[in-house]
Amino acid sequence: MTTLDQLDQKTFLAHLHPFSQLPEPELERLAAALTVGHFHTGEILLKTGETPVCLYLVIDGAVWEVDDEQTVSSRADQGAFDALKRDGQALMCVIAPYTAEDVFDVRALLEGVSKHTFVVGEPTRCYRLPREIFLQAVRAYPALANAYSQKISQRLAALRGPEETQELAAFTVARVQDAYIHPPTFVAADTSIHEAALAMKAGKTNSLLVKRGDEIGIVTATDLREAAIIQRRSVDAPVGPLATYELIGMAPNDFLFNALLRMTRHNINRLVIRDGATIHGILEQIDLLSYLSNHSHLIALQIERAVSRDDLKWASRDLVNVIRDLHAKGIKIRYIMQLVSELNKKVLRKLFELLAPPELLENSCLLVLGSEGREEQVLKTDQDNAIILRDGFTCPELERVTREFTEGLLEFGYPRCPGDIMVSNPYWAKSVTAFKDELFQWIVHPTRDSFLQFAIFCDAIAVAGDDNLLRHVKDRMYRLLGDHRSFYSQFAKSTVAFETPLGFFTNFVLEKNRDELDIKKGGIFPIVHGIRSLALEYRLPQTNTVERITALSQRNLFQPSFGVELIEAFAYMSTLRTKAGLRKIEQGLPQDNYLNPKELNKLERELLRDSFKIVNEFKKFIGYHFKLGMIS
Repeated sequence: MTTLDQLDQKTFLAHLHPFSQLPEPELERLAAALTVGHFHTGEILLKTGETPVCLYLVIDGAVWEVDDEQTVSSRADQGAFDALKRDGQALMCVIAPYTAEDVFDVRALLEGVSKHTFVVGEPTRCYRLPREIFLQAVRAYPALANAYSQKISQRLAALRGPEETQELAAFTVARVQDAYIHPPTFVAADTSIHEAALAMKAGKTNSLLVKRGDEIGIVTATDLREAAIIQRRSVDAPVGPLATYELIGMAPNDFLFNALLRMTRHNINRLVIRDGATIHGILEQIDLLSYLSNHSHLIALQIERAVSRDDLKWASRDLVNVIRDLHAKGIKIRYIMQLVSELNKKVLRKLFELLAPPELLENSCLLVLGSEGREEQVLKTDQDNAIILRDGFTCPELERVTREFTEGLLEFGYPRCPGDIMVSNPYWAKSVTAFKDELFQWIVHPTRDSFLQFAIFCDAIAVAGDDNLLRHVKDRMYRLLGDHRSFYSQFAKSTVAFETPLGFFTNFVLEKNRDELDIKKGGIFPIVHGIRSLALEYRLPQTNTVERITALSQRNLFQPSFGVELIEAFAYMSTLRTKAGLRKIEQGLPQDNYLNPKELNKLERELLRDSFKIVNEFKKFIGYHFKLGMIS
């Protein structure tokens, strides 16, 4: 270990962001003012409500920031430390640990009072910078304070390097208007097929906009070929009946990535670009893809053209490459989730259509549940699916179809659900009335298992078949919840069931017998489930966590700024989970929810710690909102 005599105070500061951005004379002035403090385990450096006398810069050791000063004895001794450790809620009280090169408490210095208590967790050495010296530096160099007051969203922006920012500008931030938009070519509905073909050739386009009274439709070169060659219509027949009049379009200032999502979702190759009543032109898929340069569209095409399980298997296995490519380009995890979700739904829909007889397709609704229903699945994990059957309908082939459906997904790389929440389990393949009866049991007579089943089901979305069947079941769900409001608090309790992995002696609490932490259990799940509980209470139609947070913010349930931070923390932890999963795939290891904090750089570790702090704040909010302290 480097001794204090060897440790250059100026070098220490110069290595520490944002002090490293200060000019040389200011660095020297601050370094000359530093003194070294030695602190013992259990010592309280700053208490809630106190005015700090200095800024602490940790050389080595560990200090905790704790939320509830009542858990800390006012005696600065080993007894106070032991009392805190014995407290069963201790981990819930830890806001953050501070170790080598961490700084605290800038906010208390700027605001004049500390909101939390800081306790020494192990023998620690800190540099102390007098309060007035630090405030003089802040007044002279405001960026010093700004760096410490930045929200996690701002720090994440700073984390992106120039190359990643350039990729984002070319991919995620690009607008529809940045790609080539084909000028619109209009024809009347009574224009002949022959004249329409000539108009396409003259305009060097593959589509025409058709005017029929007040309606505008679109007809493509494929439509003309099918009419003239396959249907053997006269080339003098009008194009009006061939056109599609329910146009799918976007505004020119919308994101190009959203255009890709919309094309993927609706199985179309072009969008009408319009601003109100003004039509700017046509965005062709080939022009969009030449701009975005990724091959997700090829997978969508493979899925649509699949005529067997083998065809689907090859398309599905390409998904990991799409995820890897998009992640390498710096695409935000939220967009990757959306695109992968659309492709996954296409795989499931196509497989179901290949296996199910027509009468089953007409009288059922295939669902995806859990993370797939929330559009938050990236890498393939457990299958979570179900089928709702129309009341009175029976299908002799149902057992065969559901068994082959589950087996097919296993072939495609979707693991079997350990809880058997799959269509091959008759419990998850039954009638509308049977699901309504199940909801009654889940809500009116809940059990530990039924809370999990309900949580998975309430995120369900329809993938194939008649989605009205799901709508009927969910209507029943909300009526039952309205009559049994005590269910909400019981359901929300799982939000605080797991400890946030911020520990006493190190930055993070690792699982026993492994150098990793479970980021889903410790960080992602509390946000997902807490937001899901609030969404149910407010009867929000959204299933996606980010969309739910946005909707709750609009209802002023919490400050919009906190909603933004919650979204960023959720997205950042999901990104780390995906990176760890891709790394394990490359190493030939099974996918799970674990990551090793040692594989992160210092800034990434700090952002993860900040994300966990936001999780703790959110848990506190959920506890207060649902009065969880009153539930035994």
